Amino acid sequence: MSEENLINRTTKPVTAEALFDQLKSLGIQSGDTLLVHSSLSSLGWVNGGPVAVIQALLQAVGEEGTIVMPAQSASITNPENWQAPAVPKDWVDTIRYTMPAYDPRITPTRDMGQIAELFRTWPGAVRSDHPFSSFAALGPLSEQIISHHPLHDPLGMSSPLGKLYQLPAKVLLIGVDFDKCTALHLAEQIVWPGRRKTMEGAPLMVHGKKQWVSFQVPQVMDSAVFLPVGAAVLASGMAASGTLGEGKGVLVGLRQLVDTAVKEWSGMKDPVES
Repeated sequence: MSEENLINRTTKPVTAEALFDQLKSLGIQSGDTLLVHSSLSSLGWVNGGPVAVIQALLQAVGEEGTIVMPAQSASITNPENWQAPAVPKDWVDTIRYTMPAYDPRITPTRDMGQIAELFRTWPGAVRSDHPFSSFAALGPLSEQIISHHPLHDPLGMSSPLGKLYQLPAKVLLIGVDFDKCTALHLAEQIVWPGRRKTMEGAPLMVHGKKQWVSFQVPQVMDSAVFLPVGAAVLASGMAASGTLGEGKGVLVGLRQLVDTAVKEWSGMKDPVES
């Protein structure tokens, strides 16, 4: 969306101060641990852009709170599996050999949005070591959440999502729906722990040298399946929703959300196996 379009649909400039007030009205408290998924354009024209949004989030949780955002980098994956778009088969070996190694400090996010991309570089932020399903975090619980992110379990119980599940964490959706909520991938792993796996890989630094490392990961289902879960959570009153800028924010307990999905999907045939 162009800046002109953003201005035209914004009634007044969205500021960090206004966002802070709206985040507090939504129910965010000092000391909260938040997993944030966001769309900057949903807020309208923000004075300061993603900087202002992150400042408002940090102010809302205070010094005792922790912010977490997905920092996924889907381009650091096995090119044999690429579909959108696929690459010619005779490119695969060249891509593997020349792909820069994953580096949590400099590898950019992909399709995570401007807020998440800036957040991973924010002073004090740390990022997990998974090459394509990393999370970035800032706050007192950061290291506890992002440390030891197993290659074979990018979104399961031993991942940062599982650690957030064990904490009293909350999910904050800024202008996006539940199909963007990575926490629901954790529910998948709980309901269908034995689903088939995909051979993945990434260039990693091993003993100071770049090396292509292969590993298997569970397949994930189309996130459109998450939308009915989100609708049920909102209808039940479990989640709070409110205005954020020109858009909407949703706040829900992460464990409550995951447990609701587990209950909804239990007994259902695995969509991945269908």
